[in-house]
Amino acid sequence: MHPTIDEQLAGAERLLTVIESDSALSASSAEAVANVRRLLKQIGRSWPELLPFYLADNDRLLDLLASAPHAVPGAAAPTGAVSVAAAAARNAELRQALSDAIHQLSDDAASDSFRSAALAYLVARTDTDPS
Repeated sequence: MHPTIDEQLAGAERLLTVIESDSALSASSAEAVANVRRLLKQIGRSWPELLPFYLADNDRLLDLLASAPHAVPGAAAPTGAVSVAAAAARNAELRQALSDAIHQLSDDAASDSFRSAALAYLVARTDTDPS
């Protein structure tokens, strides 16, 4: 399917080059163009990693939620996502389920163990999230 995301990003880069060549461009506009260029580069680096990240993260969340000391609604359903948007939406649902599960924890050994596992997951997710 054309244009691909890479082709669209390259087209945006070309347009920014045309805008930058305008000698009447103000300093603030030139700075805005430079910021847009940085954002486009970040998107170009991160978008190919998003679907694999979300799919793996959804699996990690499902495993974590399965170990909760109480039942977590919606946590047993497989992700089934095949697009970035669907995987991201499922990821948001699962992260909300994790938040809900954490809020329902009590002061017992099973809850403490789940709290520790949830914290380890959140730290690892922060370190690996490509977005």
